[in-house]
Amino acid sequence: LGSGDPRPRHRRYGVAELDRVADVLDASAERIARMLTAERRLAADASHQLRTPLTALSMRLEEITLTDDPETVKEEATIALTQVERLTDVVQRLLTNSRDPQSGSAVTFDLDEVVKQQIEEWRPASRSEGRAIVRSGKQGLRAVGTPGAVSQVLATLIENSLMHGDGTVALRTRVTGNQAVVEVSDEGRGVPADLGSRVFERTVSGRNSTGLGLAVARDLAEADGGRLELLQGYPPVFALFLSRDADQARESREP
Repeated sequence: LGSGDPRPRHRRYGVAELDRVADVLDASAERIARMLTAERRLAADASHQLRTPLTALSMRLEEITLTDDPETVKEEATIALTQVERLTDVVQRLLTNSRDPQSGSAVTFDLDEVVKQQIEEWRPASRSEGRAIVRSGKQGLRAVGTPGAVSQVLATLIENSLMHGDGTVALRTRVTGNQAVVEVSDEGRGVPADLGSRVFERTVSGRNSTGLGLAVARDLAEADGGRLELLQGYPPVFALFLSRDADQARESREP
């Protein structure tokens, strides 16, 4: 165990006292192995999930360096501060999930605001690629979840569309039953048929990437009581399902 190899040995000696010691050491080895696995998973998740907001923040700061207009600087700096706050929230969520995946911090929030923020953050990246990000669908929705986590899920989907997709990236909000849905799609080749639902598994990737993004995004969604699904492979359509605000859902059902 001290050498860093926590595998249980499963050796027994036929001597009661020695076998009891062996049982305890094997149990300790299994606990250490689980802890190391959790730490390695956290490190992998953090390195991937922090890259997305840091990239967006870097592009925002670059915009500031390229302008002499004080109003533009102020506007871009305000957005950058919002991104830093969201980055802090992402770090906290990753740490919370690694310690206790069941402990949520969901609140009722304005879904329109989160979608708008993500479009604003990713518009410079889309412009640099000669592509557009558009938004459509039902507005005025209030959902239940953690805004920072929802932002990170949408950021992962948008980044995947810009990296692996083609054409316009479209965000569409709609309602189904008591759930609010955000769909993210593009006009690219989509998810290969041989991947299908496996696209959410860790280490599974259609192209040259770590395969962690969608897996971590699904973990974040599920920690809030939501879910992330691939609705259509070609053209690709991913959907984030979130519980709706109870009062708003009830009002929509009333005649």
